Amino acid sequence: MGWFIFLVIVVGAIAAYKYRVPLLAKILGQPQQRIQRAIDRKKGK
Repeated sequence: MGWFIFLVIVVGAIAAYKYRVPLLAKILGQPQQRIQRAIDRKKGK
């Protein structure tokens, strides 16, 4: 049972990372383009 909980947490973390821009935009109430620009700026693009 413990491995199942671990698996759910890992899958949730991967999904949150993959959809981080829409999730952050919804949580922060900002446009997705603004969030993406901020992420790109931190990456140094």
